[in-house]
Amino acid sequence: MSQRSEQLVLDYLSEVGLVLHGRMTARERTAYLADLRARIDARRAAAGDPGPDGVRDVLRCFGTPEDLVRRECEGRDLDIEDDELIPPKPAHADRVPPPWRGGPSRGLMALLNGTGGTGGSAAAPPGARRTGVVRGAVLVVRAHPAEAAALGLMLLTVPWHWDLAFVWVLAAALIVLSQVWTTRDKWVGVGLPLASCAVAMVLWDGEAKFIDRYIQESLPATGVIGLGLACLVTFLYLYPRALRSALTDARARARAVGS
Repeated sequence: MSQRSEQLVLDYLSEVGLVLHGRMTARERTAYLADLRARIDARRAAAGDPGPDGVRDVLRCFGTPEDLVRRECEGRDLDIEDDELIPPKPAHADRVPPPWRGGPSRGLMALLNGTGGTGGSAAAPPGARRTGVVRGAVLVVRAHPAEAAALGLMLLTVPWHWDLAFVWVLAAALIVLSQVWTTRDKWVGVGLPLASCAVAMVLWDGEAKFIDRYIQESLPATGVIGLGLACLVTFLYLYPRALRSALTDARARARAVGS
């Protein structure tokens, strides 16, 4: 069971728990979520414990949290003998979060966090707020430090400096070992720089009689240029995916705190 698959299940259960507020007692909600988790795990086991994509398919079978609760709990009366009734939604749940948690920012913080100084409001949907470069980078570093290190090493390769070109090997190792990026992402992260470096070496216009001499001459001359350009493209491809995963984890933690 991968960490990403487990996080998807926990996010779904958290959403269901929020929808159940006011519909069930604390005891009933705990029992219902435990039963739902057991049903999800049973379907995952029947599917051979699939990866994140398979877990998403399993969760789609249950429907959205709102549809699931409406379908299974509509018209259900609370147990009036149970004194552990769910308390009302806490007041701070509707409070505008601070800038470092995705809330509105002004002045310099607006430029850094990408809010554009609009101020925002509590009624604005979370998806409407943009994540700035600084905040996004901090989220990636906190949530996925290994992936952040791989991205940083790739950026070191961009200046086309021969002495820094070999740090890409470390970046490639971290990409292959990543639990965040998909298999396709890993192929892009490792294959694209290699292919670009090889093409750039072929385009070298120098002369060498032997293949080993050709590699020695073309690699520092044009190969590092192709490697650096591909690393820049790879960074622009992998970073949004790591950021999206970090934002999902941040929202899950925020919901857990709010509940």
